[in-house]
Amino acid sequence: MTERGRTGGRLPVPRSVRRRLAAVLLSVGLGGTVGAAEPPIDGATAAVRSTLDKATRIGSDDGTRDHQLASLRSVARELVDTRTMGRRAIGERFAGYTTAQQDEFLALFDELIVRSYLQKLLLFRDPKFRFGKEEQRGAGVFVETEVVTEKDSYQVGYEMQHEGDRWLATDIIVEGVSLTSNYSNQFASLLRDRSFDDLLDLMRRKVDHFSAKDAPR
Repeated sequence: MTERGRTGGRLPVPRSVRRRLAAVLLSVGLGGTVGAAEPPIDGATAAVRSTLDKATRIGSDDGTRDHQLASLRSVARELVDTRTMGRRAIGERFAGYTTAQQDEFLALFDELIVRSYLQKLLLFRDPKFRFGKEEQRGAGVFVETEVVTEKDSYQVGYEMQHEGDRWLATDIIVEGVSLTSNYSNQFASLLRDRSFDDLLDLMRRKVDHFSAKDAPR
């Protein structure tokens, strides 16, 4: 999908600004069995389109912020396979942790991924979505989209796998940056000199921080 020129007299937004905008979707950091063979690939785009349409309606309704956030979390979990993303982000070492550690990690990772994805659509007023061609990649499909706002546009791609009777996103790529790889790099850096329990503690504190911000005042 090629980048389109701006119209209506607006100056083009510098690439560096677009990168910072894309980073919003990747910003919830910690710093400080495939189904039936050859499923119809048009279902992958339909799954992404349905999720984005629902998110747009939620973001523009008259409900409270708490209601919007709860609804967006539910919609995100219909599309994003956070368990697969979490296992990939940790890598082979995941199998060496206890079941309790694995379960807590996946639950915390799910919350962080959801927050760094659909919830951020509340930042944009009346976003529009354009869809590129689907691309077969092994057993999965890559769905390319363009998010168009009043001032800018940027690319978001979805790596989709067919699970049972639905399509799920096993990675999300924002302006060429993989959401899974972004977390994987953070985790690898932390685990070089800290334990997995230390990582879980950091993730708990991050989720608690956001929960406190969401609490009614």
